[in-house]
Formats: sequence, C-alpha cells, structure tokens
Amino acid sequence: MQLAVSSEPHDNREWLSHVKIGQRFDLELLDQRKSRCSCELVGYKAGKYVLFRLDDDSLPDRFFINGLMVVCRFLVEDSVGECFAFKSELLQLMRFPEKLVVISFPAEIQRRALRTQRRNSIFIPASVRLNLEVVQHARSFRGHVIDVSSGGCRFLFDPSHQGSKVNLAPIILHIECEKTGIDQHIQGEVRNSRLEERGLSIGIQFDLPQPYLDKLAVES
Repeated sequence: MQLAVSSEPHDNREWLSHVKIGQRFDLELLDQRKSRCSCELVGYKAGKYVLFRLDDDSLPDRFFINGLMVVCRFLVEDSVGECFAFKSELLQLMRFPEKLVVISFPAEIQRRALRTQRRNSIFIPASVRLNLEVVQHARSFRGHVIDVSSGGCRFLFDPSHQGSKVNLAPIILHIECEKTGIDQHIQGEVRNSRLEERGLSIGIQFDLPQPYLDKLAVES
C-alpha cells in the first residue's frame, strides 16, 4: 500500500464523481503552524466554492483567516485506492448554526495511488486486535474483510462497533473462511480509517505478502 512517487493533475470537476455529502476530508492550513483538522463535505457549487462542516473539537476560530491558502485531501477506497488533494483559498468561516468553512472551488486536482496492487471485493468473516507484542490483553473486534490483495485489505467492523476512528497501529488480523479452509493470523498495520454509511472500516497493510489471498478473492 505504498504511496506513488508522482501525481498528475486532473480535470477540476471530475473529482466530484468520487465524493458524496458527508465525505470526510483532511484540511491543512498553510500557515506557520501547518495546522490540520478533520471536516466533512456539506455542499458545493462547481466552479465557485466548496462548503465543509468542521468537527466540534477542531481548531479555534482564530486559525481560520479569510484569504489563507489551504490543502484539502480525501481518500477513495476503490479497487486500487487513491488520495485526492487540491489547494484552495479560505473564503469564509461561519459559526452559526454550525462551524462551517467555505473555500474556493479547486482549479486543479492531484491524484496519487495508495497501493500498487489491485484489490478484489470480498466479504468474509474476520477479526482484528492490537498486536500483543505491543499491547497486552488486547480486545478482539469482529467484522468482515471487504476487499483484499496479497499486500493488504480493508476490514469493516460489525455494525455494533461504537468507535469512530482507529489510529495507526500494529494489529493482528484473523481471517476465518470455512469455504476455503483458511484459518490464518496475519500481522499488519492500520494505515487509515474511515466512517461511512455501513460503519467504521480500516485499511490494513500486511507486514509480509500473503499470495494465497489473491486466490481466495477469486474463489469466494
């Protein structure tokens, strides 16, 4: 799940096909502090502006200055996985009824592949826990692997899971697939997490390649 070394500009409206209202964004202010915060897409007018709602625990108002340049990033977890990024200008901060930020519509978009291997969609039971070499008595969480390659996968927590974010951390993934007879513990690391309509999911990069998982995705 390596980040590509180069990126290419793309049509400044094409990125809209990859997002929907509620999409999570990372917002970096290009000030001396390089301050960053998390926000969600509320709306936009193509060619004019983009509107975000800032999280409650986001940066104080004094960090948001009209005219300040910002960098926005968001992830698209499809079969390959890409990071989209664009630079824009902060136009306005609104404090009521919620803290909303308006930025100018981007003139250019950069896209970078998150991984070199294509992942195949799948839905098999699995569980994750923190690596016991790092943390003792780690709790195990149930869910499903929803896409996979020999180098990594995306794990979706069961709907009962109450968390909203998972930090980068070494984990153990336990895949249980009766159909193929696989009962395997795989060491890896959480590379990203996202909260969407179906629940919380995490992107996992395996410490070592697991070639048999490519076959598993085809057969399941």
